[in-house]
Amino acid sequence: MTQKVSAARQLKDLLLGHPALTYLVFGVLVVTTLILFQLASKKKIGSSLEKGFGILYIYISPFLTQVPFNYLHFVNLKEQAGGIATMLPYFFYPWVVIILFSRFKIFASNFIDYFTKVLIFNPCFLLYSLLPLLSTFWSIVPDITLRAGIAFSAFTVFGFYLAAQYKWYDLSRFWRWGYTAVGFGSFILAPPRGSDFVGITQSKNSLGGVLTLCTAFWYLHYSQGAKTKRERWIALGMMFFSFYLVRTNKSGAALVITIILIIAVSSLNFLKKLSFQWAFTSIICFIVVSIIVTVYVLDNLESIIVDGLGKDLTLTGRTEFWPELIDAANERPWTGYGYDGFFQQHKLGPATPAYFIYTASGFNPQNPHNGAIGVLLAFGWPGLILMGISLLLNLAYAVRYLSRSKLEDAGMPICFLVYIIMSNITEGYLLTTGNSWLSYVMLTVRLAIDNASSTNNITTSNPARLSAHRTF
Repeated sequence: MTQKVSAARQLKDLLLGHPALTYLVFGVLVVTTLILFQLASKKKIGSSLEKGFGILYIYISPFLTQVPFNYLHFVNLKEQAGGIATMLPYFFYPWVVIILFSRFKIFASNFIDYFTKVLIFNPCFLLYSLLPLLSTFWSIVPDITLRAGIAFSAFTVFGFYLAAQYKWYDLSRFWRWGYTAVGFGSFILAPPRGSDFVGITQSKNSLGGVLTLCTAFWYLHYSQGAKTKRERWIALGMMFFSFYLVRTNKSGAALVITIILIIAVSSLNFLKKLSFQWAFTSIICFIVVSIIVTVYVLDNLESIIVDGLGKDLTLTGRTEFWPELIDAANERPWTGYGYDGFFQQHKLGPATPAYFIYTASGFNPQNPHNGAIGVLLAFGWPGLILMGISLLLNLAYAVRYLSRSKLEDAGMPICFLVYIIMSNITEGYLLTTGNSWLSYVMLTVRLAIDNASSTNNITTSNPARLSAHRTF
């Protein structure tokens, strides 16, 4: 029987097997790089190329299965023996930096200012971001943790860069069109065929999360941002298309969170009229009620899930092994097992507690299926506390920003924070090098910069109130 050869392997054999072709491709790449470098030095063209990279980076952030985009993701750096194709990030991102050198130069000149603002307004985020690499020193699999930590850190750095370079108006467009491209790509290249709709992502839950945010963002643009009739019709069409894909995805959790986000967006006008204290309290209460409703629906109302949301009993099985995972985390409460260190039963066997964790049906989990538990296993209670404080600070800054900015801009961090909290009930997205973490990085950096600027404006216009001014 003839063994199927991957497209990447065929391309590799073609290039390396014909030296003349290799030199030709290399020459074309050099010439293209020089041309793009010269064009990018012009402000307008450089900005356009950088925006194109921003959309591409968000597009590939869920870790797609489609060649060649799957090889551009930083998660490939975790692979020790994945072949030459998995080394593409080592070449692609330096190539991007070279082409956009004039843009990165601007970022570098302001980096200390950006970093200082994030350090002042959300220090817990920066400390948490260091943990994946630092946990190499206490990980039970330091080699795996080191590679995963490098991938995580590099992925985070580019998210920091994009958030510092652009304001919410541009970032919202990056997210809308990047996620819409994932939806269209999935519908065209891997259309639904009766079973779970995975598309060009790794799993239906991954695709469901992207489509959930896509639906909410287009609804936000339709209700708050679209200026012309044409824009409104486009936004409405994209919103319904994204929602259709959410239903086709057959993820009950994705549908429930989509409805919650639509309610959140619809409440923005009301929240904007409230004082900070009441708006913040309302958001917290809304999230708590949403969590309770989501858990109740997904875990108890089987008839609703099967008949209305699509057959996806999301919490079934998870609640069986969560207590065991928490017990395992409490065996190393101060450090955890290191980033990507706990679920290594295939490599360590009985040396990791994950080897002994099974459900009644015999299922051995390969990930925590819960964001908080995942952080606890990786970094211990200190890591979870850092993440919790960072999240609360971002909620406070997002509510503060809501009262001072246009609703389309201010609605983006609200949507993201609600989504991140809700989705991490059943999935461990906070710990993955994927679109959820990228979103968290970008909203954290942008909120810190915007709130720092807002604080400076207040103290400059009224110095007498400087001593009485509060961060929130």
